[in-house]
Amino acid sequence: MFPLSHVYVSTKATNETSPLLILGSILPDICSTSKQHIGRDQIHNSPKEFFTFVNENYPELTDLGLGVCLHSQVGRGADFYSDDPKTSYAKLEGSKISRGVAVLMSIPDDDTSLTLAHNFIEMAIDLHLYQNERDIWNVYNEGIEKVKDRLIDVAICMSDYLKLENQGVLKELHILTEFLSPQNFTSKETAAEKMVLPLINLRFQKNVSNGEVLKIIDKSMIITKPTYKKFLDDTVEKVKENILRPLTVSSDKTQ
Repeated sequence: MFPLSHVYVSTKATNETSPLLILGSILPDICSTSKQHIGRDQIHNSPKEFFTFVNENYPELTDLGLGVCLHSQVGRGADFYSDDPKTSYAKLEGSKISRGVAVLMSIPDDDTSLTLAHNFIEMAIDLHLYQNERDIWNVYNEGIEKVKDRLIDVAICMSDYLKLENQGVLKELHILTEFLSPQNFTSKETAAEKMVLPLINLRFQKNVSNGEVLKIIDKSMIITKPTYKKFLDDTVEKVKENILRPLTVSSDKTQ
């Protein structure tokens, strides 16, 4: 999922909009923007460990850890329902454009093209959210602006957890929030220029046609328009059961 979808799921599931929850909802993707300097296994794939560390050592940042749990596919948070190879929305819908993505990239129509195709589907959902659920974009934009004052605190916490140098982690946080800037999701043209093309270059070291990218985004938006909202709302209910309910039970037991 891209950031607006994650913010939609996290805020709807919790009925909260704290800046730390917003940041936590996108934080696991720092593995991509840091080019694995902060590895996928360290936060994205270890949400419970990160949540426990934050809750025990930096309780004022607990919402950050909660956002990470709601994001990760581990424990069947939001990413599970977008990324699972066999059952997820974005992979199933992405199969409809995988061949076009393969042609765009000059690669075989296989798992690699499907993975990128599923990213186009995810991007389309975020563009629909901007167009039709502007309050979610506003919540995201406001949250990112407000959390900038807390990035130093977050970097200290993450440095402690990751055993990395503080300034390096702070730099990666700035890169993450700039790459996933709310402004990058305000039109398909901006999304193509600021998100899709850099993402392709980052992963594949390739430059592709902007016009062809826009055609695939258009097709992705047509495919997702009738069903994206139901997908998101179903995911909200599932993460409530999978993530929030166990955390509530665990909290009750420790009191």
